[in-house]
Amino acid sequence: MLKLNQNISELAGIIIGNGNIYNKRPSYVEITGDPIKDREYFGQIYNVVKKELNYSPKIFVRDGAIRLRINNKEFANFLIDIGIPAGYGKFKKVLLPGKIKYRRLYTKHCIRGIIDTDGSVYFDIRKAYKYPYIKIELHIKNKKLLFEIVDFLKNLGIRTTYPGKKLSLYINGEQEVKKYIMYIGFRNLKHIRKINRYYPSLLSFNASVTQW
Repeated sequence: MLKLNQNISELAGIIIGNGNIYNKRPSYVEITGDPIKDREYFGQIYNVVKKELNYSPKIFVRDGAIRLRINNKEFANFLIDIGIPAGYGKFKKVLLPGKIKYRRLYTKHCIRGIIDTDGSVYFDIRKAYKYPYIKIELHIKNKKLLFEIVDFLKNLGIRTTYPGKKLSLYINGEQEVKKYIMYIGFRNLKHIRKINRYYPSLLSFNASVTQW
């Protein structure tokens, strides 16, 4: 019987960010990503799925995306039971699952999964800035979920901005990004490599992210 833990909470975040649950025959969970930039990250996801579910998922490329498919009915039902909706309407309805939301450590892992998959790191290199200005952005078409994440980050002392007309949150500047890396961190190597280009010293605070 599956039990919620840190790794399962992070997998739940990954599925909230860029996955889906199919609860018709056959039942399965599928996660999608960039076939080049996310390839190594999908190798990490493969490892944790094998560890936690004792199951080897399938990884393949189709329709321009890398896909990791978990043909495991028990896992699909588990995700639905904790509050992640199945089907294509998931993105508009999903919230942080209650069993995760009220446990601080699990919420950190869940949000890491969401931002590792659906977030981005970028730099403003305009001449107005002496050094490239680092930002983390998360854009999701779900206002309630966005505000849940904003509230949690605020409670960690991480300042965010979110323009009202755009369903995005931003973590701006070296000091706020440092807090995010310290308290939540990145696992997806595409984000880590971007940070390493201009702010390698920040990655020393990412040590709390254990290897999968």
